[in-house]
Amino acid sequence: MNLSRVLDDLAVGATVVVGCSGGADSLALLVLACERGLDVHAVYVDHCLRPGSAHDARTVAAAAARFGGRANVERVEVAGGANLEGRARDARYEALERARAALGAEAILVAHTRDDQAETVLLQMLRGAGAAGLAGMPERRGTIRRPLLAARRRETRELCARLRLVPVHDPMNDELHHRRVWLRRELIPQLEQGAARDIVEVLARQAELLRDDDDLLDALASQHSPDDARALDALPVALARRVVRRWLSTPAPPSSATVERVLAVARGEARAAEVSGGRRVERVRGRLVMVDAPRAGAAPPDPVPVALNLPGRTRFGEVEVEAWIEHAAPVAWPDGRALAVCDADRVPESVTVRGVLAGERFRPLGRSGSKLVRDALAEAGVAAEHRARTPIVATTEPIWVVGYRIDHRVRVTTSTRRYLWLSAESKAT
Repeated sequence: MNLSRVLDDLAVGATVVVGCSGGADSLALLVLACERGLDVHAVYVDHCLRPGSAHDARTVAAAAARFGGRANVERVEVAGGANLEGRARDARYEALERARAALGAEAILVAHTRDDQAETVLLQMLRGAGAAGLAGMPERRGTIRRPLLAARRRETRELCARLRLVPVHDPMNDELHHRRVWLRRELIPQLEQGAARDIVEVLARQAELLRDDDDLLDALASQHSPDDARALDALPVALARRVVRRWLSTPAPPSSATVERVLAVARGEARAAEVSGGRRVERVRGRLVMVDAPRAGAAPPDPVPVALNLPGRTRFGEVEVEAWIEHAAPVAWPDGRALAVCDADRVPESVTVRGVLAGERFRPLGRSGSKLVRDALAEAGVAAEHRARTPIVATTEPIWVVGYRIDHRVRVTTSTRRYLWLSAESKAT
């Protein structure tokens, strides 16, 4: 069993964090990363949800020491209640990112296999996801890499057996009320029996095909403006949906129902469509414009400025801003609204996320002159009363106006060697 090419850009001796639970998949990844000559730091994330975690952490530490890596424990607290799996996953990735930032590691390696990919596709199908969800997990997203996505779970178990490694067993993997466990233990075996096929391979291959389609749609959508109602209506509906989805993705991706309502406005079938963040889309003289939707109650207080270390993550009001660094140019360039790319060497190691200042100006990427930040936000469809709550990533001057674009002075050029990615996502409850 070999690692995929997703690690080919990492030199021998490069520091990486390996998320390691002590299970067969993560132990196999730990071994293979060490054999590749990487400087491996295995991180066991203790969710404090069950007894026996100390034994699991010792198993990880022993394996790391045996194969030339190092290990440590990151403890997180996850309260019981609804969506425990999702909240535990979020806490786990946050802990791994903290460890990566503290070590200055180039990447976080996680041990998702082809079987995990198939389960993810089925989970997304049950949620009614579109192409992006059914495309499953990418091999690489930000600092996260999944080198085992082409490997099967049985291969990781065989590797552990040959090396006389005894993986730990998580009792949560026996509890059928967890949907992923139910899929793994009940649904997938029944599907394979009924179809007489290896369903994992079918679903994983389907995810690969859909990811190619999803990437193509995203690239095509980036070439179209969302505010020309007639042009939007003339597009193929799949492409029009993607254009609207990209437009409304600040601070969080819209629902399919919201996208359809906006398309109805573009067709002239509705006067306005309510969208997230207290906004609505209206058609004015043939153009779609974003305006503030009237709502009862007092507006929430403006959030206070917060520091953001690069790379790192912080929260400004209801928006989470994340930064990570890549060493290769993007395959597809984002439009700069909810996701942007800068030259990392043109930005200091720590910046501030804050609201717009009175009279503040910046030079938008691609513009020859400066522009008032408030005018840029108005152009982006942000209502006046919400502009103080729209994140501005800044040093003494703006670097990125979220929902609009980056400043020209931090642009990527032919001499760029490190690429700073910035993302903004709504975390409103």
